[in-house]
Amino acid sequence: MPHSQEYLERIEPDAMRHHRARARTTRLFFVFTAVAVAFWMLAVIVSAVWVFDRTLTARDGLLATHEQALAFSFDEASASLRDSQDSLAQAQRFLPVLVSARWMPFLGSRVEAFTRVIRSGHDTIAALAPLFDLGSDLIQLSGLSQEYLKQMQDGLVPGVTFGDLSTQTKRAILQRLSASADDLELLSAQMAIIEDELSVLVREMPSDLVRSITLPLLSELNRVGSEVKLVGSFARLLPAFAGLDTQATTLLLFLNNEELRPGGGFIGSYGVLKTFGGDIAELETEDVYALDDAAAGKITPLIAPLPLQRYNGATKWFFRDSNWSPDFVVSSQAAVQLFLEEIGFLETSASPQIDNVIALTPTYASQLLAITGPIVVGGQTFTSENVADALEYQVEHGYAAQGLPPAQRKEILADLVNEMKARLYALGSEQWPLVVEATRLALQEKQLLLFSTNETTQDVITQLGWGGAVNPLTVDALMVVDANLASLKSDPAVEREITYTITPQVSGDWVGTVSILYKHTGTFDWKTTRYRTYTRVYLPIGTELLGVEGSWLNDKLQNPTGAPGPVDVMDELGLRSFGTFTSIEPGDEHALTFTFALSPEVVSAIEAGDYALSVIKQPGAQNNALTLDLDFGKNVTRATPPEEAGEWGDDRYRLNTILDQDFDVSVQ
Repeated sequence: MPHSQEYLERIEPDAMRHHRARARTTRLFFVFTAVAVAFWMLAVIVSAVWVFDRTLTARDGLLATHEQALAFSFDEASASLRDSQDSLAQAQRFLPVLVSARWMPFLGSRVEAFTRVIRSGHDTIAALAPLFDLGSDLIQLSGLSQEYLKQMQDGLVPGVTFGDLSTQTKRAILQRLSASADDLELLSAQMAIIEDELSVLVREMPSDLVRSITLPLLSELNRVGSEVKLVGSFARLLPAFAGLDTQATTLLLFLNNEELRPGGGFIGSYGVLKTFGGDIAELETEDVYALDDAAAGKITPLIAPLPLQRYNGATKWFFRDSNWSPDFVVSSQAAVQLFLEEIGFLETSASPQIDNVIALTPTYASQLLAITGPIVVGGQTFTSENVADALEYQVEHGYAAQGLPPAQRKEILADLVNEMKARLYALGSEQWPLVVEATRLALQEKQLLLFSTNETTQDVITQLGWGGAVNPLTVDALMVVDANLASLKSDPAVEREITYTITPQVSGDWVGTVSILYKHTGTFDWKTTRYRTYTRVYLPIGTELLGVEGSWLNDKLQNPTGAPGPVDVMDELGLRSFGTFTSIEPGDEHALTFTFALSPEVVSAIEAGDYALSVIKQPGAQNNALTLDLDFGKNVTRATPPEEAGEWGDDRYRLNTILDQDFDVSVQ
């Protein structure tokens, strides 16, 4: 019914009061919400700054541990780890606040990134802790305090050398290190996993904020991981080579790669090394001809490989030529067999049991001399620059000028080896990492090779890739092997450029070529002459030879018409080899080219779009130029190693590189 004016006047104030009350409530709600949001945003900002600061502090602490460990301050390194752990824990406590802001476009990915970085930091600390515990144990076993070692690093007290340690101390340290081999291997694997996780994070979230934390940590993980892996690898080999438990006898092969042979270089000298308890018990070196010539009339030598007969005038196979195989395992077995047969006929020598073989070239000796400094023996100064030439001149000509008989011409090598050993033992501990790195590089580049007659130890050597074994695991394989036959010490003057091509034919066949361009940059002198090489190219079983260009029947003097020589086709080492002779005059260049039909397995891999190649370096060879030019007839979508950016987007894979180690190629 209709309301009176009096009623309307009475009800209006009540409605207005109610309306004003609701308005106040709404305003209070929005004010409270705004304040709450402001406080929340402030908390998010403060948390973000705190998390970043604590994570950065943890990163810096982790980076500091490496330098502290190198200074033998393992207690400080462990303390830095604990500080980093605390910093990460503090950062983690504030992560829930940041997680509440994950819906924000700017913060979402960064919250995820820092969550992963903190997790990786915890994993890194957990992995490194046992390493520093091991370092502390080794320092304790050495009998030296960390304070003394710190003062030694600062130059306040005399340095400590390996020779200063007693035999018992050396043995205790090496046994502790050997016992940690499994732990070091596990640590290396853990660090590789962490490194992979951080690498994925950088790719997925490449912001400057994330990179400032992860990139330095990634670099450090890579460096420390490589060092741990290397130390763990040496630890696995210590019992066999250092004679920790029983005496070990090692045959040393001094390979002269200036006269390159398939197994690393001509064996001009050898040595017998006996170790026990981590110390050298005995070391003797000898001219290889002293053994071969003394045994020649008493044994029935084996028949020499055919190329040695054709081009080197060697009808019998002696110890000096034993490394005819480019697989160091096969060469070592032949060397041990021939050595034991020959030395067994010498009345003055007892036939030793050979446990290991170590082969080294002047290239490795040069790297060590760069660390020890020049060595003077017999009035001759040997440096990292001249060691090969100076030693060669002394044993070929210098001995006569000194009035020494030919039988004593290589005694200077024994003096050099013994002085080198003394110098290495006398190195300060701060230089030990340099020796380890030089040794790692020599093993990688096959200037230092290892073999063990113990099957378990040999398996470790093979896994590490330190034994020069020829064992390609890919469908395609390539190895070029030279054998200097009667061309003095000419190899340093001969540059090589190796080119491998694959080309599809209109007929549907696939043809490959391997071309070796030899450039003789030397002249005729006391150590250099025309280069005479028996060259073998190793390819997969099933490869069919189509032709060879550049083969010679013999060198220019004995083959003035340039008649081509025979090509030997053999299956060995699980591969097919094509071998022939060629020669290059000083100042000339000459190409030797093998053309062949690819094996059916390689063709199938190409047609399936999944091709892989193992390129194998010859032991002792210098780091020669290598070009791969592989035409697959279809677009290349992905390759490892990658091509230069300018080569992308076509059906060819091109790679110009240096062959300084074995490596694999994968193309899809």
